[in-house]
Amino acid sequence: MTTKSLTWAPSTATILDDSGAAAAEVFDGDIMTLAEHWPQNLITSTLIVPCGHHKGTDPEPSADLLAQWSQDSWEPFNASVEELIALAASKDTQLVILPGAGGRLSDAICTVTWSNAHPDIPLLIDPARWLTPSMMTDLTDHLIRSASLCMEIPNIWGVADRSVQIDGDGHLIHAPIGAGLITDELLDRTIRTIPTQRSIECI
Repeated sequence: MTTKSLTWAPSTATILDDSGAAAAEVFDGDIMTLAEHWPQNLITSTLIVPCGHHKGTDPEPSADLLAQWSQDSWEPFNASVEELIALAASKDTQLVILPGAGGRLSDAICTVTWSNAHPDIPLLIDPARWLTPSMMTDLTDHLIRSASLCMEIPNIWGVADRSVQIDGDGHLIHAPIGAGLITDELLDRTIRTIPTQRSIECI
């Protein structure tokens, strides 16, 4: 498999290819708000949509978010995805879902199960988004498990390669490669073993 190298500064809305041209755009919201706030003037034909609310604002998921992850919430989530896929197709846009700990695809297990039931929907896999501060004591085990489970995901659009760190308020935030808690050696053993057509370095 030939792997393209892309870059993404998570504070921006654009993923770039190795020439510096825009390869995809990231929606500043989540999958439950996209239909009402479809971005205007897209410059690419690929739109990455976060699945959930995780932006590092809370150290751990709230009770409200945990309630959203009940079995009853699959029906509205799936209905929203189907609506968005149709909307994206009408706009000649590829929709790519970005799972995360604050959303319906809250961990690797949920994501594997859901993606195998919806194999035509591409996913951008960012294992660091499945992490929470309480997981840092077993960070290696969590990443090894996530990377192993990701081998079962049928439609991976790309894999994000990055680290994380905990800020002064106890929030988990982005850190570039070479900094933070996920070492380069740990990335080699885990995230970088996931087969993908696009490796996205988060800078």
